[in-house]
Amino acid sequence: MPATSRRQFLATLPLASAAIAAARAQEPASATGAVTFGFITDVHHGTHGKDQVGRLKPFIDAAIARKPDFILQCGDFCCMKGGITTAKDFLAEWNRFPGAKHHVIGNHDCDFQTKDDLLGAWQIPHPYYSFDTGGFHFIVLDRNHFIDDEGKMTPYAKGNWYPIHKKGGPGHLARVSCIDKEQLAWLAKDLAATDKPVVIFQHQPSGVGSHDGNWDDLNFVIDSHNAKRGKVQVVAVLAGHDHDEEHSIRHGVHHLTLTSATFGMPPNGSTTYYDPGKPPFTFITLDATRRELRIEESLSTYEGQAQMKPEHIWLDPPLIRARTLPFG
Repeated sequence: MPATSRRQFLATLPLASAAIAAARAQEPASATGAVTFGFITDVHHGTHGKDQVGRLKPFIDAAIARKPDFILQCGDFCCMKGGITTAKDFLAEWNRFPGAKHHVIGNHDCDFQTKDDLLGAWQIPHPYYSFDTGGFHFIVLDRNHFIDDEGKMTPYAKGNWYPIHKKGGPGHLARVSCIDKEQLAWLAKDLAATDKPVVIFQHQPSGVGSHDGNWDDLNFVIDSHNAKRGKVQVVAVLAGHDHDEEHSIRHGVHHLTLTSATFGMPPNGSTTYYDPGKPPFTFITLDATRRELRIEESLSTYEGQAQMKPEHIWLDPPLIRARTLPFG
């Protein structure tokens, strides 16, 4: 990590037979007692995107003006076919924000890179880790594993998960977007070590939207922890992946997916890009005093929608609705 970073990562935690690095960063508390962070997801630079440096710029400009406690991208951020070094301009735009920055690994981030490639380029300590900001505890998870033909849990790397996904067939979705047992054990220990309200970030959703992989194993850890504490300490799980906004409440926990900053995917399979000058992103505030989570509205239009064929037009492009959600 750079010497100028505000993150201070703690000691690694050994789990099972391997030593698994897990770092907890301490961030300065907001003067108001609330924590605000900028959130963007599914930017898709490199393979699925279009003019991504320009699309990222409005988010970074807004974050510099707002000065949130941190910013976070929730996966499918930088999937470079030519290698991560070809994304220098894109990553430079992200790093223009002078404050704390956090990353969630998405499935497409592993199309052409290994996770180690991403850790170095993104300057994060591990594919999953936790950190504190103000009165809240935040956890970043890595759901990017698949179950191979021999039943082995295997990390995503350079598109190795595609054969399982493309083959299809009964049960194939349960073999991708998985979370490994060592990470689940780490999560249980990490939750047990904090008394603060918890927000979890992951790319693939587990309580709403697509339900790929062993998402129920993850929710069992969350629900069991809350039951032991006798309260909903894990207050929210935020994800991307589905390129749409969805919300559900499962055992008192808010599960949300927030829409892609780049494109929607209409039912006919065409890729429909948003206005590059107005990509969907949001700022989220966690207020411990009021016990509420506030999401700010973000609207966009489709690029060149007037010129689209009628069968390619969604009546209403995906958006991020303004919401105030009680917790705890």
